[in-house]
Amino acid sequence: ADYDSIGACVGVARLAMYHKIQVNIVVNENDAAVVTAKQMLKHIPEYESVFTDGVCGQEMLQPKTLVVITDVSNPDLFESPEIFANAPRVVIIDHHRQAREFDRPLLISYIEPTASSASELISEILEYALPPSTVCKEEAELLFAGILLDTQDFTLHTGVRTFEAAAALRRYGAETERVRRLFDVTMVEYNAKADLVEKAQMYKNCAISIGGEVAPEARVAIAQAANDLLRIQGVDASFVAVQVGNGVNVSARSMGAVNVQVIMESLGGGGHQTMAAAQLKHITPQAARSRIQDAIDQYYLSQKKTTPEARPAKGE
Repeated sequence: ADYDSIGACVGVARLAMYHKIQVNIVVNENDAAVVTAKQMLKHIPEYESVFTDGVCGQEMLQPKTLVVITDVSNPDLFESPEIFANAPRVVIIDHHRQAREFDRPLLISYIEPTASSASELISEILEYALPPSTVCKEEAELLFAGILLDTQDFTLHTGVRTFEAAAALRRYGAETERVRRLFDVTMVEYNAKADLVEKAQMYKNCAISIGGEVAPEARVAIAQAANDLLRIQGVDASFVAVQVGNGVNVSARSMGAVNVQVIMESLGGGGHQTMAAAQLKHITPQAARSRIQDAIDQYYLSQKKTTPEARPAKGE
């Protein structure tokens, strides 16, 4: 879970609280963004027992339970696929392109790939559904952090709606300085990021970094390393892969010249054109490198096939 998914969940929780509906947020409570969110919200009585894990969430399911899933539409990547499978009613709110059809009907499927983030979509809903004084400052800051994260400081896939959502969050009290501090890293995270950047190798205008296990508290460094590699001249896309258990997590980034979403979808993941990820099961990091390179090869090959040939000049 990152700030976009957590911010969006907190926004949905506020909507439920306003209507006096019991609500819980199912998370991995060891995730760094979750720990920070809980710390920010701890003084708000309504959040005293809102966060829970997948096991408890499964036990809470009732015939009228509504499950709202944010920032992901691939069942393989849900925090608790079991809850999705057993929930009587499901709503999905996401900004990633849907990679495949669901094998069950949804109550609402609000998937908007033109949006910058799930936090942008939720911020729009809150602006129209709730009185302005209802959203507290900390909730607004988590939503703002989600937008900031997925736009890379408002530099990628932003639109008019993105800035309107950010303006609404500022009116709710979000302070940009406090939000910016949420992205400060520890020395452990910084060292992990630096190590991954150092290991990067070039492959067809792509920087690929393969690493071993990263401490759970430093896994944010995977995405940070992918972002930093884009700043190197000649890098059109970056792929950072690290071992997690008996599999490998891959984080991919680009500035738009390469559609990393398509590449990650070929590996079973998904995301945006400029920001995507995948989780590879039962594979070593070195084998993951080969699969990433093969996916890059297939992507460039497909691009050549879809690029129309240049028309001959007159007289040729």
